[in-house]
Amino acid sequence: MKRFLVALLLVATVMATPAISSAAGMTFGAGLHYLYNMGDIDEAEELDLSKNSFGLIGSLMFNAGLINVEGQVEYIFDYLGSDESMTIPSAWALIGGLIYGGAGIGIGYIDGDWQSDPFYALRAGVNLPLGGLGLDMYATFQFWSDDELEDLTGDDLDSLTFAAILRFGGN
Repeated sequence: MKRFLVALLLVATVMATPAISSAAGMTFGAGLHYLYNMGDIDEAEELDLSKNSFGLIGSLMFNAGLINVEGQVEYIFDYLGSDESMTIPSAWALIGGLIYGGAGIGIGYIDGDWQSDPFYALRAGVNLPLGGLGLDMYATFQFWSDDELEDLTGDDLDSLTFAAILRFGGN
């Protein structure tokens, strides 16, 4: 019975959220994110790391007039091939509509600890309306350093990323 009530509550929340978010000027979405690290970390003899990572994104965007403010949480399954998952909360300020750009900040949580430094990023994208949905496709360049990795390899974690988010409500 308890599982049934939880499932019913979850379905009711998902069904009501687009109407509530549309009325409040908010959209929420979920998507995929591909990260490609620009540094030479794969050439470091001390570590066996990969330049590529793949994650899932959850997003909540609020339209504040000329600026859209977005909060994201990303989950990367195997960050840099380290066999460790990473969670990354981030915040974005974006200007534009169909074609947009902006900047953001975020920080990673991996192996029970927050990273030593946040990342700063520039973002450019296209937000395509699809009826009651929207497809937000964008690229970012993340300026990201990590003290521990820099000590080992002399390199940072600057990344070029590509993402696609399916947005619900407010489109």
